[in-house]
Amino acid sequence: MAYDNNQRISSLSVPIITSPGHRRGLGGVPFFQPALSPLGNQVLQRNPQRQPNPLFRSIPEGEISRVEFDRYLMDYFGVQDIHTGTQDEQEMSLTRHGRPAPSIPNWQSWNPGTSSADYAHIIRAIEAVAATFGAIPTIRTVVFFKMDYEPNAAGIGVARPDVGASFGGGKLTVFEAFSRSRAFPNARSDVSGSYPSAGVVLAPAAGETPGAPLPYQSRERSLRENIVHELGHAMAEDAHRADPDVFTEYNRAIGWVGGQLFDIGQQPVADAIRQGTSPPAQYHIRDLDWNNPQWIEQPMSRYAVAGGPGEDFAETIAAYIYANSVLQLRSPARYRFIMDHIDIWKTQMQALPPPVLRGDFPVIEEFRHMA
Repeated sequence: MAYDNNQRISSLSVPIITSPGHRRGLGGVPFFQPALSPLGNQVLQRNPQRQPNPLFRSIPEGEISRVEFDRYLMDYFGVQDIHTGTQDEQEMSLTRHGRPAPSIPNWQSWNPGTSSADYAHIIRAIEAVAATFGAIPTIRTVVFFKMDYEPNAAGIGVARPDVGASFGGGKLTVFEAFSRSRAFPNARSDVSGSYPSAGVVLAPAAGETPGAPLPYQSRERSLRENIVHELGHAMAEDAHRADPDVFTEYNRAIGWVGGQLFDIGQQPVADAIRQGTSPPAQYHIRDLDWNNPQWIEQPMSRYAVAGGPGEDFAETIAAYIYANSVLQLRSPARYRFIMDHIDIWKTQMQALPPPVLRGDFPVIEEFRHMA
């Protein structure tokens, strides 16, 4: 997969919640790696004790200012530019194949405001990647737009209000919809239909039944997962720089052939991929049956199947961080691929500067005034 600096790699579309549930904030930034488990339907639990993460200064649970957000990303994560996008900028970004820039009727500006808790959640999403992998992907620019658009044949930008964020060429673009609800299954799909308690769940969409339920989760958790999904695309760019063949290898390891996903857990599929022939059609996993217990190697979301290998990779990164034990149970091939290749990818990712200790929480020098 080749990456062009002007190419938009991802547009993460997330489902709107259809079942109400209790919302609560997520305290602290703990990211504990669970112990390995044999395949089965028992979901491993992360360490429930919440402690300050020693890599980062303490970010308040409430709002932080846009000034604090910008300085944190620039000084600590190496982001070079953070701004609220303009209409001309967004229209120019939609130019395709040398055609004139499309127009966007009724365009509106948007960002989270002069202060917002969402800024802290974006920071925590980046920290989640750093705490899990020991480095962060290369993010040069962060830009805010109200919504995503796609040009039509008449040169008019058509709104895509369900798209939450996108990433490409080192640029993280955040849209107003980036906090819409999402969820991974809470277990491996099993023919028994017996699953851990999920509480309130999202109303099942096509392809989600029969299979493990998708539990409702807080807005804050969904927001962070959406951002980490896009950082998965950022990691993909770094991974490609480190190893130009990485996505050829990913496709073969996971079961992607010609843009279609097959159950790599089935020996006939593995044999066909090894021999360069078409896998048997009965093992073709579609977005309309992605969560079916019949599959041995089970995807983590419908979007991972419908969006193709690139979205599958980004969803795998998000699941590795936020649903690690479930990823191990549903898709050991995806889990192993991350484990086997992350050290190579990290050669192109960004190491964080060493923190400066002050009291109970380490801070970098530039943030002493905020401690």
